[in-house]
This record gives sequence, C-alpha cells and structure tokens, in this order.
Amino acid sequence: MSTNTTYAVTVAPDEAEIQCRSGDNLLDVLHRADVDIASYCGGAGTCGGCRVIVEGGEARTARGATVQEGDECLACRAEIVGDLQVRIPAESRRADGEVATDEPRHVLGAVRPDREIEVDPLCQVTPVQMTPPSLADNTSDFDRTCRALQEATGREVFTASHGALRRMAAQLRDSDWEPIVLWLDLQTHGEIIDLLSPGAAGGAYGLAIDIGTTTVVADLVDLRSGASLGRAGEYNAQQRCGEDVISRINFASQRDDGIETLREAVTGTINQLVAQLTDGAAVSAREIRVAVCAGNTTMIHTLYGLDPNNIRRQPYIPTIGNVPPLRASELGLDVDPDARIFSFPAVGSFVGGDVVAGALDSRLTEREDMTLFVDIGTNGEIVLAAAGSLLACSASAGPAFEGGGISCGTRAVPGAVERFRVSPGGDEVSYRTIGGEAPVGVCGTGLIDLMHALLRAGVINRSGRFNTELETERLRATEEGYRYLLVPAEETRDGRDLTIETPDIRTLLRSKAAIYAGIRMLLTNLALDESAVGQVLIAGGFGTHINLEAAVAIGLFPDIERDRFQFVGNSALRGAREALLSRLCMREARELAGGMTYLELSADEQAAAFMDEFVAAEFLPHTEMERFPSVADDGAPGP
Repeated sequence: MSTNTTYAVTVAPDEAEIQCRSGDNLLDVLHRADVDIASYCGGAGTCGGCRVIVEGGEARTARGATVQEGDECLACRAEIVGDLQVRIPAESRRADGEVATDEPRHVLGAVRPDREIEVDPLCQVTPVQMTPPSLADNTSDFDRTCRALQEATGREVFTASHGALRRMAAQLRDSDWEPIVLWLDLQTHGEIIDLLSPGAAGGAYGLAIDIGTTTVVADLVDLRSGASLGRAGEYNAQQRCGEDVISRINFASQRDDGIETLREAVTGTINQLVAQLTDGAAVSAREIRVAVCAGNTTMIHTLYGLDPNNIRRQPYIPTIGNVPPLRASELGLDVDPDARIFSFPAVGSFVGGDVVAGALDSRLTEREDMTLFVDIGTNGEIVLAAAGSLLACSASAGPAFEGGGISCGTRAVPGAVERFRVSPGGDEVSYRTIGGEAPVGVCGTGLIDLMHALLRAGVINRSGRFNTELETERLRATEEGYRYLLVPAEETRDGRDLTIETPDIRTLLRSKAAIYAGIRMLLTNLALDESAVGQVLIAGGFGTHINLEAAVAIGLFPDIERDRFQFVGNSALRGAREALLSRLCMREARELAGGMTYLELSADEQAAAFMDEFVAAEFLPHTEMERFPSVADDGAPGP
C-alpha cells in the first residue's frame, strides 16, 4: 500500500478529524493534532495509558493483527491502514489542569521575602558617555564603545553580537553618543547585544525558568530594578513523549526525529510562557535579553538538542555538565535573538542543575545543622549538607508520586483526591479533593495519605498486602490480586469507580523505598544515622502538599522531630531568579556544582548496598521498626 495515501482519523469526543498517511502511528497522529491522550511510557507499549476504542474503520497492530469496530487497542501500537474512527475514554486522558505557580503559605520560600541580593544581573545595563568622532579622532564606532565601557566597568575585553553591530552606527548617533549599553557577562569577556537611547522606548528584561519533567514555570524579571513582572506555568509538552526522563531518553533513541521532537516540545512550552508573560506585562518579547534555566540533566540536554542516550547507559555520562550560554536564536526561543540562555551546571547524569539551583537558594553550604535537601519527582534528588560539604545522589522514584502509572492516579488538578480517611475494617472511606470538585483520581500526595489510611484501618498490612479476611464489599479479587473501592462511580466526575489495586500498592512501595534508601545511602557513606540530621528541606511543588505524618508513617522520610522539616517550595525557580539578577550568585552556583560529590547508586561499589537498603524499605514503614519509633506502636497490622 502506498505511503502517500491519505486517510482521515476521526476522534471522539473531541470532534476532531485528522488527516494522515497510510502507515502512520496512531499515537503520533493524535499528538501532532494536540489531542489529549496519556502516554506515560512515550509510546513503548508498556504503560497501557493510550488505550482507545475503535468505533469505525480498522487499524493494524505492531504484530500485524487487525483491530476493527468494537475492539480496543493501544494507540502507540496501532498503524493507520484506512479511514478510522476512535474514541478516547476518560481514563486515557492526561487530566492536565492549570499549573499552580503560587506557593502555599506554609512554604518557607513563600512566607519570607525574597533574599536581599544586590541587583547585578548577567545582562548589564550600563549608561556611557563618549566623545563623538572627528577628523582628529577616527576611532571606529565599535572601538569607541568598547573604550567607554572599559572606563565605566573596569572590564578589559568586549565583543559584540552581529545584531548589535548592525544597529550600532544608527543607535550611537540617535543617542547623541550617550547610549545605554546592554552587555552580557560571559565570564571571559563581555558581549554587547544592544544599545538604547536614554529617552527611547526599550527595556531590559530576563527570564528565570524552572524546566521540570512535568511542568515548566517562568518568572519575568526587570533587570534594572530586580522586580518580578509576572509568573506563569505550563505542562511540559514533552509529556507526550513519555512521563519520566527514562521514557523520554528511550523516545530519543528509538526515533530518527526523537531528539528534535523533544527539543521542539520544550522550547514550544517556553515560548508559550514568554507570550503569556509579555502580554501580561505589556512588554515586547524582543526586550528579553537573558534567561537562566534550572532543570535536570535530561531536560537541559533536550532543551539544547543534545543526545541524552548515554545518561541512562553505564557509566552514565552526559554529553556536557556545564553548558555554555547559547544564543536564543540557536535554540528557537521567541525573545531577543541575541539573548543568551544560561543553565545551571549539572553534577551528574541524575543530579542536575535544578538541584544546584535549590542548593543555592537554600544556602546549603552555609547551614550549621546537618541538612537533607530532598526534591521528589520522577527522580528523588537528595543532597546531604554537612560542615560545608555536599554529597548528592538520585533515586528513581518513577512517576507514581505525580499520579503516573497508578490505576487511580492523576496530577494535582481540581478534583484530585488529596486526603483520605478509612474506617477500621475498611467499610467507610471519606476524602477531600482539590477545589472541592467531584473526584477525577488520586494525586501523589493523596496516594501517600491513602497508604497511611489503609494501613491504619487494617485494609493492608505492613508488607502492603491486602487483608483478605476483611468483611467489606469494597475489597474484590482480580486477576492480579485485589482491588479496593475508594470512590464509587456515582460520585466521580467521569462515572467510573476509583480503586486502588495490588499492582498500585507494589508500585508505591517501590517508589517510597527508593527515596528512603537514597537518604540512607548518603547517611551511611558518612557513617551517620537519621539522628544526626538537623533539618530536612522538602523542595518542589509536590512536597508542599505532603501530609508529613503520613509520609513518615509509610517510611518515605526519616522518623525525626517534625519541627526539623521545612517546606521550601520551588527552590529551583528562586535559585534561577537569584542567578539571573546576581553575577555573584551565578558564580556561587558554579562553585556549588563543582564542590558537590555525586554518589552514583548504580556503580558496582554502591549498587549492592543500595539494593539492601531498598529491599529493607519495601515495608510500611520499614523492616527495621526501630528506625521508626514514633510509628512502631500505632496499631497497624504486621506482615
């Protein structure tokens, strides 16, 4: 059959009709049309999230089988062979909601004022005065500008972007030889990127960007005053290529256009934020002169269009750790083409610049108490600060704590269940949803709360197994174990039961065990135990909503005094803002990264010890109950 043959794919209930070619992959077709469909594994066929119902026509599976009307199939495994009508059920939707950018009041970073830093940004705004040229002084415009900058700044070496050189002659004369020069501090030299007349329109703005695996958040900042002009967030469009970094790396390796697809997705998300922020602040995107990005190592590789494949292959070496600042035009960002995009340096393949930004914001090296910094996402990135030194590791938690890979899971959107109470014996379940709306699923913080509630009620034991002797109709046998009813269909938004199943419990146990085992590895490498920890800083949007008592009770965090825990919110974004506004802070960030020791848990000398810690932590809260004295006698059933 000719691959040039064109067919139509009709999608319900979206009422979308998409033109495609014979042989196209159905998931790719849906993604190109921006149809909302889950794809946690990036099209590898392993997560089951992209299930569709065929309502007309037919498709062919990867194994050559025909899928016809009334059949179900995974979109990622279906090939277009003719006109096709499909329906996407509610459970195959991503359930994306509005990205929250305002942090709760209990977050440390939200209740304190921004750290007082001297405004000395990476893009300098320097007014200069120069003597106009004459027959007696025929110095070129560029050399004349450099000489004036050298006198004003004490810096010796300056270059200029091509765009600045093209505009320079007119701008110097329009400013009557008293221009405001915008130049970037590139460490070894300064680069002139624009000149402004004192009374003319034109500004100098910067972006601080937190590039997360799930969401991207940006802050628009006035480089002269240091004031924030707005903050906006969007879901990272790379999600269609996989829910976690490993899925996205696999996506990059399995497709000829994989790396470019990932790059276009994240730059497209950033450009959406640029449009929102500049519209809201009534400034031109052309006036954004610099950006600082904080992201994990994979996200920064995909932003720069670099091959991320060796990040997941032993010995786990990234292409680059300290990425040089590149021009916005090279990355496809809709700001001043000569703007430079800076990124925080990575420490290792799975401890990235977002952790360095968080360490900068939290001033980890300046703290007197031994401090644990924990950022929980698809990877649990953990830093132990002791006597000014930093030891870091990453533990793969998977997407469970962000609602991925769990049958009832969803993101923290309106309608997501975030709190549970379960009566002894499991007959009654009460819950609270975000925004008070009808339930759509259970978010990550709700899953932690649920695990604790099920344990206390005797529905599961400390091994995570369902108590099959319960006399409650909520518990039913399945092919893979048991299913427990959380919310009946008549109470949910989409009319389907919300349940937690045996595989879900296993996944959650593995996720929490990975985080705790990572914490233990850092401590044991310094011959310490939990009692030595003076503070635990919980970073990230997920951490701000955790029920701390539940998190300790299931063994996610160490059992230490609760007043030692602090929620620090989006420390990565705040760190990026500080580096944007302070050349000193950017230098400190580079020093932090250079001085941080990375503990690779997959290395031979660490792997066996980590596995021992991991297996011991696959228990509620732990096989060694003496590590959790405050929850050892809470009445929860044993294994």
